[in-house]
Amino acid sequence: MIHPRQVPFLRLFLPWLGGIVAGSWLNYEVPGIEYGLLSGMFALLFLAPRQYAYRFRWVYGSCVFVLLFGMGYWHVRQHDERRQQMHFSHGSQHLSVFTGIVYDAPSKRARIKVPLRVESAGPTADSLQPCAGNVLIFLPVTPEAEALRYGDRLWVRVAIRPTELPKNPHVFDYRQYLHYQNIHYQAFVKDSAFGVLSGGHGQWLWRLAFYWRDELLEVLRAYFPNRDEYAVASALLVGYKGDLSEELRTTYAETGSMHALAVSGTHVGLMYAAFLFVLRRIPWRGNTRRWGETSLVLVGIWAFTLLTGATASVLRASVMFTCYLMGKALRRTASIWNILGASAFILLWLNPWFLFDAGFQLSYAAVAGIVAFYPVFRRLAPSPHKWADECWSILLIGVAAQLGTLPLSLYYFHQFPVYFWLAGWVVVIGGAVFLWSGSVLVLLSATFPALAEWLGWLLYHLLWGMNRVIMGIQQLPGSVISGIWITVWEALLLYLFISLFFGAMQFRHARMLLASLAMLVLFGLCRLERQIRQFGQRQVVMYHQNRHFLLDFFDNTRHYIWADSLAERQERFAAQANRWAHGTRASMRISALPDTPFISQNLLINPPFLQYHNLKMVVLSGNEAVLSPTTSFVPVDVLILSENIKVRLSDCLKRFPCRLVVFDATNSPWRIERWKAECRESGLPFHDVRANGAWQMQTEQAKARKNSDY
Repeated sequence: MIHPRQVPFLRLFLPWLGGIVAGSWLNYEVPGIEYGLLSGMFALLFLAPRQYAYRFRWVYGSCVFVLLFGMGYWHVRQHDERRQQMHFSHGSQHLSVFTGIVYDAPSKRARIKVPLRVESAGPTADSLQPCAGNVLIFLPVTPEAEALRYGDRLWVRVAIRPTELPKNPHVFDYRQYLHYQNIHYQAFVKDSAFGVLSGGHGQWLWRLAFYWRDELLEVLRAYFPNRDEYAVASALLVGYKGDLSEELRTTYAETGSMHALAVSGTHVGLMYAAFLFVLRRIPWRGNTRRWGETSLVLVGIWAFTLLTGATASVLRASVMFTCYLMGKALRRTASIWNILGASAFILLWLNPWFLFDAGFQLSYAAVAGIVAFYPVFRRLAPSPHKWADECWSILLIGVAAQLGTLPLSLYYFHQFPVYFWLAGWVVVIGGAVFLWSGSVLVLLSATFPALAEWLGWLLYHLLWGMNRVIMGIQQLPGSVISGIWITVWEALLLYLFISLFFGAMQFRHARMLLASLAMLVLFGLCRLERQIRQFGQRQVVMYHQNRHFLLDFFDNTRHYIWADSLAERQERFAAQANRWAHGTRASMRISALPDTPFISQNLLINPPFLQYHNLKMVVLSGNEAVLSPTTSFVPVDVLILSENIKVRLSDCLKRFPCRLVVFDATNSPWRIERWKAECRESGLPFHDVRANGAWQMQTEQAKARKNSDY
């Protein structure tokens, strides 16, 4: 049983954590908070040595709690780059020329993404003024762009704009993701509008780390010619995931093995074991051995951390190992919970927005799950045979980690990999063998190339086999349960249930067990309430998908899709999350131009006319034949203009008077602007899907349920 005095850092971390969450959520500036915190610190220092009556012992602790909460609140507010006095957004609004330094390794997808720390900006190259701020620039894939490296100083001629909100409901919020990277502006640059002024800037340690990472990737390319095997090798060894194909990512994600490709605490632990194995062969004794091993292991761990890009999960493991090794060298033993609290406190002091990084959250949740539940599982389910003890431990550790990360996994990924326990054996054992052998391969490639060829051949087939086994597990019946949608509050309820249930087992406390059951009941009620709402849903959604037409109709538990020739991957990216949020399982697809009218219980589609419950719409696209003199006068609720139809809006309204005009994403921006001007002249409401994102509208029946008007 853990006594609260054994985990002082964990107790101090909780109010610090609360302050960071409050500061990020409330987004409110507290006047004079700096002076209040400074005064509070001096007051606590003055009161600390004094003695207090036992019944007032809580007063000092409460003051420390409030101070740490306030410090967390202030710290996360100060961390925002836009608070810098010299931030370029505070100056002229007509900036078009910038200079800055590449402060992280560029990444390559359809375009090359380059994070730039701005140094000067101005309307022209001759009027540059010193300033600060971060910008994410997107460059076309050219040899010049691919040659960019960390520390290059660039000039860029482009108009910078704020990062955009997501265009479709419930999709991944890239703007928020960039916000937690302290990036709030972006720019799409032409290939002739940038250039390198000089190189070799930035921190020398990071320059060295990125240089050696590139060198290691070149070594891996020589021994792993196949793309999938090279992608897995580079992810396992140096944490580089830029070459992972979408299919391979999906395969590992659906088998619960993606953590193997994201360098994390497991990899740091394996490197620690390897360093320790080598160093214990050195014949030194006493304090020399103790401090020598500690120093060299820490150097190795932090070198590995820098090579892998120092992601939040790797930093967590490295800081934890550092705290553990320093305590061991000083002959101090500490609770793992205290080390967890200390490492989280340090990392959030360095960057409070680590807290909102999914890797950071999953990493700590996994370790907490292992620490909490693995000893219980070992006690309740000992290894069936001594020879199978290691494999049994891997299974139990995987189950404990999965239990710790379950609410977060459901919240972020909306799926549960059923065979995670089976894939865990493959990726943990295979990953460990590759990580150790891959390190030897790198050394042999520089010293004994002939031996490196043999080892590279063996490791290539190891990864080939591991990929095939993971793909086979993915193909097993019911390998993944997808479409699980929970809110952040439901995820918190699940964590409260898991925590209280663990507390009840650990401390044998009946009230904790009852409280955990209450959390589970409350979670069930939240799920039931959402299902009741979904049963009464009546909604139309037109998604933003460039150059494509995609409409969803949600009718109770039924779901209809009306779309053009949209690729499945594009449709899934635009609409799948929203469909899961609406609780849809089976869907009915309607062709873009049905040969005969489509008729269901509440939906009628007979192009260009459409009626859903009492909502009447007309969709004009392609040509103006629907506006011939013989066209009937048909009042509608919504007029949708699509595919750059060459019409004047006034002509459309003569045939189809409406309450709202919608321009979908198949139209060109200049034509939409002309239609918008006509709408403004006539005072008619409009919605531009290309600029404002998806259009969503409830039918009158659904709105009546909520007692609200359109």
